[in-house]
Amino acid sequence: MRVRDARPTDNDALVSLAAQSTMDGDLALRFDREPDYFALNRLAGDTWRVGVVDGDAGPLGCIAVARRTAFLDGEPGEIAYVGDLKVHPDFRRRGVARSLGHWAYAAAQDLVGPHAPMISTVLAGNDAAATLALGFLPGVTRWATIRSASVDLLTRHRPRLSDLGVRLAEPSDEPEMVKLWHRLATRRQFAPVLAGLPFGQPGLEYLLARRPDGDLAGFVGLWDQHDIKQMRVMGYSPRLAAIRLAFNLAAPLFGTPRLPKPGGALGYRTAVNVCADTPETLRTLLRHGCDRLHGKYSFLTVGLDTRDPLAWALTGLRAQPTDVDLLVLNGPRDRDASVHFEIATV
Repeated sequence: MRVRDARPTDNDALVSLAAQSTMDGDLALRFDREPDYFALNRLAGDTWRVGVVDGDAGPLGCIAVARRTAFLDGEPGEIAYVGDLKVHPDFRRRGVARSLGHWAYAAAQDLVGPHAPMISTVLAGNDAAATLALGFLPGVTRWATIRSASVDLLTRHRPRLSDLGVRLAEPSDEPEMVKLWHRLATRRQFAPVLAGLPFGQPGLEYLLARRPDGDLAGFVGLWDQHDIKQMRVMGYSPRLAAIRLAFNLAAPLFGTPRLPKPGGALGYRTAVNVCADTPETLRTLLRHGCDRLHGKYSFLTVGLDTRDPLAWALTGLRAQPTDVDLLVLNGPRDRDASVHFEIATV
């Protein structure tokens, strides 16, 4: 099948294709990309391409590749991210996804060369999707598990007594934040090398924590991505339907938005650029973030490597996990180091 590069005129067709792509599970989810399908791609890397397969009425499948500058064994290097694989339900199991996967591999080689790391993500246990993304290539390994933890905001997660001072970050804090990021991010494979932080991005604000002596201990972005990506619940399992009923009965008592009916959009924020010197620092930041978001959103999503010491910060926050496998080709030397992956760019 012929795969071509997407054009701006494909936007409406790709938005429609995204609306046909549901991730099934206990919670059936769909990520809509109105009004600009390519807005998320522009955030995914320094240089990017989207490949499409055409049908009679326009694109019936797509995949994206982005080049990123990231830390590999503590040093900056180039990697390729392969993601955004979508095929219209009526055209699955016809070789569309495999053709897109081969195109993405060639496109990634064009962007970063044949020996640079290539990474992709799939829902844990989805072996079919894993094979179609990068899994058809010899040498691809399941490198790590990224746990997307959804912290419900039904009740307040009030900050506990701490010597850390937490406040909203200001643009004047950016140089110090970037310096801390580069000091800590070198410990994590695939963490982006940041030249700056997107303070002007709509719906994004940062909380930062300082120690009594004024030293910056950590920060985290809280991002409402509704302008570029909407998460819709397309169905609840019987168990989650019962949880939704109980949640919605209690929601007015706590001033929390109700969980939507099937087809409705969820109100949530995603943690981005998670940076903390200790799990305790991140825990304090998350509690302050949850307290700040209470009454405005249903939950906060935080994505961390299951091996990351920072994952302890989620203990006691009633986080519901969704695991994602990170697939890697041409990976760095250190397999034991934690990885960093921004679930906000998926």
